[in-house]
Amino acid sequence: MPQGKSNISNLIFKIPYERCATTTNTMLHVRMKWSLLLLLGTTTTRLELVHANEPWPHPDALKFTCPDRDFSPQKLTPLSSDRGKGVPKYVLLPTISTSSSEAGSSAEGKLCTLTRLNNKFYIPIGKSYLSHWNDDAWQLSPGRYLSRTSVQCDTTSSDGPTNAITGEPDYLSGEELCQFKLHPLGPADDGYYLQTHKGRGIASTPPRTQAARFLERTTWGATWEEISHLTEEYERDGIMAMAEWAHHQTTALEPTSHRAYFRRRLNPRAVESYLYGIPGPKACEEDARFRRFAFTFKDVQLSRGQDSPAGNDGHPYTVMKIESYAGGGGGKVIKFGGEVRTVTDGPLQYEEDGNLIDLADGDYTICNVHEVADNELGGLPPLTYTFQVLVDTPCTSSYTNRDGLEDNLGDGSIDFENKRVSGRLIRSYDSAACNAKCNDKSKVKLIITGNPTVQLPADDVDLLGTLSWIDLSALAVPEELTILEEERTHESNWLLRRDLDNCFDQNGDEFLDPAGLAFTDLRSTGRGKFNIDKPIFAKMPNNKWALHDFRTQFHQNTMEEPMMDGGGSAMKRAARSGANDDGVLRTDLVTRCSNVQRNIFNEPHCKISYHPDACVSVPLPDPSDSFRRSQYNPGGPLRKGGLVPDPVYKYTPPYAGEDYGGVVVCGSANEVAPDPMEDDTFDVTNRKLHAPVINYNAQKKGVWAEVILSAEDQLCQKMGWALSKIFATSTGTNADSSNSETNINVMDNFVTSCFSTYKDVVKKVSFNEEMGAQLTFLRNKAVHTDWHLRKKLAWPDENYARENLQLHSIGLIKLHDDGTPILDQFDRRIPNYNQKHIFTAAKIWTGFNPSYRRGNYEDLDWATTSYLDPLQISSISARDWFPKIDFESGYIGDTYPLCADLPRKHFLKKNAKYRLLGGSHQPLWHWQSDSTYYDQEFEHLTLTSNSSLYEKLCNPKSTQPPATSLAAGTGSAEYNAALSSAPLCQGSESFCDSNSLLEGRGVNEANPHNTIDDCTDGTDTTYDESVKKIVVSTMTGDDLRGGELVKIEATVISNRIGDVVDFYYTDDATSDPHNWLFITRVSPPVAENIVSVPNTDFPEITYTLPKCVSPEGCRQAVRVVLRSRRAQSRHSNLSTRPKSTCESDKPYGIYDDADDLVFDVLPSYRAKDLCEFQTLVTLDENLLCDKRECAVDTVRVVEVVPGVYYEYIHAPCVYLPFYNNPVKLFA
Repeated sequence: MPQGKSNISNLIFKIPYERCATTTNTMLHVRMKWSLLLLLGTTTTRLELVHANEPWPHPDALKFTCPDRDFSPQKLTPLSSDRGKGVPKYVLLPTISTSSSEAGSSAEGKLCTLTRLNNKFYIPIGKSYLSHWNDDAWQLSPGRYLSRTSVQCDTTSSDGPTNAITGEPDYLSGEELCQFKLHPLGPADDGYYLQTHKGRGIASTPPRTQAARFLERTTWGATWEEISHLTEEYERDGIMAMAEWAHHQTTALEPTSHRAYFRRRLNPRAVESYLYGIPGPKACEEDARFRRFAFTFKDVQLSRGQDSPAGNDGHPYTVMKIESYAGGGGGKVIKFGGEVRTVTDGPLQYEEDGNLIDLADGDYTICNVHEVADNELGGLPPLTYTFQVLVDTPCTSSYTNRDGLEDNLGDGSIDFENKRVSGRLIRSYDSAACNAKCNDKSKVKLIITGNPTVQLPADDVDLLGTLSWIDLSALAVPEELTILEEERTHESNWLLRRDLDNCFDQNGDEFLDPAGLAFTDLRSTGRGKFNIDKPIFAKMPNNKWALHDFRTQFHQNTMEEPMMDGGGSAMKRAARSGANDDGVLRTDLVTRCSNVQRNIFNEPHCKISYHPDACVSVPLPDPSDSFRRSQYNPGGPLRKGGLVPDPVYKYTPPYAGEDYGGVVVCGSANEVAPDPMEDDTFDVTNRKLHAPVINYNAQKKGVWAEVILSAEDQLCQKMGWALSKIFATSTGTNADSSNSETNINVMDNFVTSCFSTYKDVVKKVSFNEEMGAQLTFLRNKAVHTDWHLRKKLAWPDENYARENLQLHSIGLIKLHDDGTPILDQFDRRIPNYNQKHIFTAAKIWTGFNPSYRRGNYEDLDWATTSYLDPLQISSISARDWFPKIDFESGYIGDTYPLCADLPRKHFLKKNAKYRLLGGSHQPLWHWQSDSTYYDQEFEHLTLTSNSSLYEKLCNPKSTQPPATSLAAGTGSAEYNAALSSAPLCQGSESFCDSNSLLEGRGVNEANPHNTIDDCTDGTDTTYDESVKKIVVSTMTGDDLRGGELVKIEATVISNRIGDVVDFYYTDDATSDPHNWLFITRVSPPVAENIVSVPNTDFPEITYTLPKCVSPEGCRQAVRVVLRSRRAQSRHSNLSTRPKSTCESDKPYGIYDDADDLVFDVLPSYRAKDLCEFQTLVTLDENLLCDKRECAVDTVRVVEVVPGVYYEYIHAPCVYLPFYNNPVKLFA
């Protein structure tokens, strides 16, 4: 390209190749590159395939010239003389500007093409043209002959051979020519042709037209201002203006998330706590909303009962009641669900035959409504259809047992009153009959005054005394109280901008927590309930009245800023306590925990939270299975529903809070908080309470249209659309197709990766639940899964494996950079893969399961798994570990070390990785039975503060010891029956010594039996076999403190080989019963000795003092039990771990001795004060081992400080052997 010219494609190709290509084939690079260039409307960079061994110019080369004018194709006849003989042809061609008689800039707008005619089809070979985009050197055209054609441009150094016809040299020295080596013509081929095409050159095209054409290709529609701005830039900078526009779009603008756009405008009205979130805020809290119209879309749903088995006082149909106002004046009191909504000055009226008819007092079904006061909507003329009432018998339904008698409702419904599920009465209704009534124009009347305005008689003290109301009339507008969307709703919606001074109404009653008010028993198989909550009125600054307008509260929970309580506060507030319909007393889940399950996308951003309400969305393991698992009965009489409620404790970890290990909380991409200044632009599906005027399925289309028409990142939005057309995903085939947010998130996968790597796009798509369900690799299992468990041979599903190879990545055949096929020596296309590769790829897509369902976003109501969050590779038993072939005649895993060859103590080597588990010791990447979850004796490696690994994982802070009222002690135990039935060290000290208080056994002891419970010693004192002394001391010399590592020095007298000593501890010596936890078992030598572990580097008996959270300190204890091996002993097997420390009130054996030592410990350091934990830690150097670390080769879980754990993730390696229990082996 001549210096001084710019090529926009050069600017675009600043995107490095490696960001696009993820395999050895260039298909991915081609797709990303060409998609972007097509959007920009540019040509590619010049394609020059040069055969270096060809002479230039070739002695057989013939020179031709492009026709001067726009004629029909001109055949190059000499090239067709030996068709079918396989002789390649060499052609010399000048560029369009040098071959044209109109040289220079006048050649602009001309195009010369070289084509080949095969079977009446012209196939492009090359082209030459001059424009602002490029110089006019010949370029090869993409197509079937690209790989068999070459072109090389140069300047001749001498005259060419003399032409036999003209007598002149074919070319002169110094000419710029391009030499083509052309593929031989076949017998059926016609020949090669040159043709000139003439159009208006870009130089003669007005700048504004050029700008408009460019923006037409690169945006979803440019505005007049955008075209004008680019025109000015183009007139000043030329083509660089367009290059700079593209560069700005690709580097300076963040992608506009469709999901974030949806959520910022998501303030849906709410009348209940639901799975997504709780209603709020309270009427006294900032962002509380107030409306001036009486009825909403939700009220229509309650009144019509469509898809809703719940209603006021058990009825699925809630009626509007009109009563005469007791204050006179012809006013009417309008109620809904028995609660006052407004008091009108006169009756509601409708028009019939030109006459105004008063709506009589009585009960009515509301068929439709518009959410505006009266009948005004924006700048439109007054509407007469904003409030539609059924002037007929209201929709009703039976809900009580009349022993199957006819209900006499006259609505044509079948009498289901006697129908039962599991012996319990259920209620049914006929929504079709109600819909038919509301569609009958003769029965539905249009109230001419529209949706009634909220108003109350300010002087009616008696009425106001029965209502809950607040006075906002003194608040400043708009600083403290703001009108929302005034132009559209005519002051119908108001927003409170600060907290009020108190949360009491004008009658002195405290506002109830909205989270615990109305609740639809969505998941119960028994009766539901939907009691309309008591409305809260507000007197506004304009001396008008409004109703408090609850909204479902969604919160910011992005990957970078996750909710620190994980949504646990709302979950606990909404939990339903009391007896369920089945009579079981339990706190049931209503609103779900919002903590996102950790995944490959959010994990680097997860944080540890010490919030006391922090929750988890993954149910905690319960080995005893004491809770009922969620079950859905789709086709049952309750239609959508039938789920058994979950107890809240399944999602409330015991290690939440500042005094414990903390909970790891994670967020989700673009899960932003709604903008309080936006109204309820969008809604969320609620299959118990559908608003009939909302098309939930269409919301996602509306979001897409609004974003592409308004977003600044137009090129990204168009690129995202192009990427979405590559991947075979369609939300219409999935179970949540009517939801908005989960489906909008599918488009976000492409938009948010518009200028990222293609690998990122494939990863997001592959971990999306929609793709997993549609291409059927969700819950895919490896061959060994059924074989090992059931001896059945079942192959993994190959659907996604095939589609991913064919459509999403390398494609069927090998391609050149320009997308044309690569041919083998026989001119055959070369396949990229075969069935073996498909089968291998199917092995990869195994073990993918949905994430658990959570709150704070819209999802399928009754599902217990998430349709939004990324898939989890959580099923280890379903994964395939067998070798997998690659595309280069090798295996995936080649060059990786064997796991058996990893160096000793690789957990301390550079690049070793650790994952924060918080207060849970349950690993995520290692197999471990759920039965160990609550097992406090489960083995793990506890680090000391002197450890280098501790330094890396803890990242210590400077901290002061916790405040305490525990006085200093002496460390010398005393016996005090009032405080303990065993030796006790009172106060703070670095050790506790029993001295001589434990000498002897049974009746020979000073204070038998020296245990804090009912455990007794052996009764036979013939032999002096006993625990003589116990000393507990810290390893560092500091005072005994919860969480510190201590050693136990037990002096015992053993008289027989085979005797054993068991060690136990308890965290509370004052509780009853005591929770004794096993430490270890040791076989002591005969005679009197301090018990130790012989022949090891660490002979001491050690354990970590349990956490102490009380400022007064804690009273803990250890127990040492000497179990005799004498024949008279009652022990059958001393080689196994004892089942308990004490067999009821019986002795262990007639020669056994059990003694306790009780001592005070200082309160523990809090983990949050000690360490600055990171979610993922990679060691940046090799570390030296410290004490216990030196005794092991590897670890799974390490305890950094008491109650805080990390999981070790070892480097990738290859396992070769296959054993009987591969599930555990390969975990």
